[in-house]
Amino acid sequence: MKRATSVTQALTLWWADQHEQSQARRGRHRGQGQDPVHAVLAYDARDPYAVELVFPQANGDGGQVVAWQFARALLIDGLQTATGDGDVQVGPHEAEGWLVVVLMPENGVPLTFYASRAVVSKFVDATFDVVQLGRERERVDWDRELAALLGHQVEVTFREADGCWGRTRPGTLAADPKDRDMVVLTVPDSAGTLVSWRVSRDELAHQVHQARRIVRWSSRNIRLAVPGDAELLLGVGVVQEFLLASFHTVMDGAS
Repeated sequence: MKRATSVTQALTLWWADQHEQSQARRGRHRGQGQDPVHAVLAYDARDPYAVELVFPQANGDGGQVVAWQFARALLIDGLQTATGDGDVQVGPHEAEGWLVVVLMPENGVPLTFYASRAVVSKFVDATFDVVQLGRERERVDWDRELAALLGHQVEVTFREADGCWGRTRPGTLAADPKDRDMVVLTVPDSAGTLVSWRVSRDELAHQVHQARRIVRWSSRNIRLAVPGDAELLLGVGVVQEFLLASFHTVMDGAS
């Protein structure tokens, strides 16, 4: 039988605020009086280190799909102990059979939910049927990884001195071999001389995250400020592809 290459799992999330958390201590932990939030957990063998928590119809976001991507290991560990110190945090709730899921959006106000531990555990077990724990490297697209190291081709548009956007020039995005938190953007200037800037990986990820909130985000650009009071436009689709590829390289380097 052919092994599945992806898995999804519907997940109901219940809002939790301070009042509801106090109710949870009395055994009522389903966010009474508030509608649940319907989401989907997704895993794909092409991105074996990561899972996604997808909100198909995110309120207050124009009805657009919003996805939070984070390490599968975080979800695995979160079934047993509080895990994560970034945008996504998962851990057991004091009420048996429940997990606490905390998401940190751009506005800095945490979103706290309850989720069924059994449902999340079922999803995690299903991901093991797709890619066994510890065998993620076997499913990595190494051609894509090499491209992340050697550079992704990207079209870059400069803002000219008069404030108008000038012509588009070919450039490359590549992982910084000396600092895995940085990437290097190289573009020829108007005289044809190659100019390089080091850009924070987190800054690029933030820009992509913002762009994904726009309808037809894959056809949009992100705006990037670089030293020298320059501004650049880069295609968001290419930047995201580069970040996904380099994400695996960073994970392997950290293991």
